[in-house]
Parts: sequence; structure tokens; C-alpha cells
Amino acid sequence: MKTPQTADHNKLPNRRQEPRLAMHFPSLLIQPKKEVYTTVVNLSENGIGFLSAIKISKDEDVLISFECVKSYRLPSIDLKVHVRTCHEVDSEYYIGGNITSKPLNYTKFFKFIELGTDA
Repeated sequence: MKTPQTADHNKLPNRRQEPRLAMHFPSLLIQPKKEVYTTVVNLSENGIGFLSAIKISKDEDVLISFECVKSYRLPSIDLKVHVRTCHEVDSEYYIGGNITSKPLNYTKFFKFIELGTDA
């Protein structure tokens, strides 16, 4: 399976305002009438990239939820995301967006992973 870091992805224009850290952990896309398992593949303080089985429209607002699986000190994190891009990668969709609303526990979590410390 291709990941967003493959040559195909590198041909796309990079509109990110800050570098993202590579990740790979399970998450959940929550929409009004459905929930879809997803995988977070990169994060920054204000941006996120994830893989999804369903296509999401550009400019849609979604909720991504995940747990800090390496730590029991932080509860699950729910991020409101404004979708900026959605393109097909093999049999999934790579979705990238801006985090529009984040709880304090996300800020703490991101600082832990940015410093290379287990959260």
C-alpha cells in the first residue's frame, strides 16, 4: 500500500504551514450518521493527515477521535478538522486538513510526541 510519503504524494503541492510528524495510529472519523475507522499518518500542532475508507469533500468539517495508546495519563482526544484535501491512495483516501478546534490534552499530547517522549 502506498503511503502519503510515496513519490505519488510528493508530486502534490505542499501547502502546509508547518512540518508534520509521521505517525501511524488508529482513529475514528465521526460524522452525524456514521463512524468510520481511520488511521492518523501525520500530525502537526495545527494540521492532521489520515487515511479513510470513505471519501470526504474538501471544505467539510469532521471530527477525528483517537486515544493515546502509549499512555493512560491522557484521555481520548477529539479534534475538529477542516478538510483541505482528499485524494485516493490505492484503495483508501488520504485526507489532510487544518485542526480548527483542539482540547488542551491535544496540546499536551503533541508536545510529548514532538519532543520524542512517550505521551
